[in-house]
Amino acid sequence: MQIGINIKNVHSYLKNKLDELKNDANVNVIYQKDMKSLRNIDVLITTSITLEELESANRLKIIFLPYTGVNHLPLEEINKKNIQIVNSHAHAPIVALKAFSLGLALLGRVVELHEQLKKGKWHGIDGTSTWSSIAHKRCGVIGMGEIGKHLLGYLKPFQIEITTLKRYQGKCTAIENVIYYDSIEKVCQNSDIIFISLPLTKETKNIIDFNILSKMHQQYIVNVGRGALIDEEALYNALKNKTLKGAALDVWYQYPKNGDTYPSKYPFHELDNLILSPHCAGNEKNSRQNVYDEMLDNIKRFINNGKLKHIVDVKNEY
Repeated sequence: MQIGINIKNVHSYLKNKLDELKNDANVNVIYQKDMKSLRNIDVLITTSITLEELESANRLKIIFLPYTGVNHLPLEEINKKNIQIVNSHAHAPIVALKAFSLGLALLGRVVELHEQLKKGKWHGIDGTSTWSSIAHKRCGVIGMGEIGKHLLGYLKPFQIEITTLKRYQGKCTAIENVIYYDSIEKVCQNSDIIFISLPLTKETKNIIDFNILSKMHQQYIVNVGRGALIDEEALYNALKNKTLKGAALDVWYQYPKNGDTYPSKYPFHELDNLILSPHCAGNEKNSRQNVYDEMLDNIKRFINNGKLKHIVDVKNEY
């Protein structure tokens, strides 16, 4: 069995684990620098794959991703070739913790007051810099996968009231006070702060649009799902016009390809009611090891014809 590693800089921990796998099983590991194509690859560990690469992948049976999102992959072509995708959920507790910490920083005006004090402005002393606690707030949770479920655990001690969708009934048993609504619009309207951790699919793109944002008055949004879940222009205007009280975003609309770039075509970076985070929620220094351990466990299951964890439903895009 040939395992291909289509990652430019392979972490030493993953490399050592793959070396152990080579010794324990009848496998050969080929790294990116030695891989001319995917023609002879059975198992691929990668962060992306192109249509051109897929054309030659005649033996490829499964793709392992070291993260959760699959919206950037050519899913239709992968499905046509009957290739399975297995993603990772090992970093869900860390991403949820980042979302929670962004919510605390947003309500506490941590970044804003930090920047003011750097300029010598002591608004805390003069009473103009009140901040809000997350305790006793109505917290909307949109997305009740692994991230959403861990987020509930972080919120629980603060005597909050969860607002979420009816389809998530049965997933919120750890929280006493839960109110269910039929629509995302009602969840947003009836929450003080909304945490978003949905996957990006054809159905969820721009799922929070101008219509919803225009009816949100003085609420906060934290997004750790994907940028395009929220309409870009509508979000910028809602923050600029102070319809939304504030937002904290770890996911964006533009990403650097060659050098630095701003995260949107709109000047979000000029707003004072926004916390910008460079899509780093899963990059906690110790979480990578958990991701690789989960991946290696799944690879061993595949080699031994065992039951795999976290197989992506390609048609549903998550």
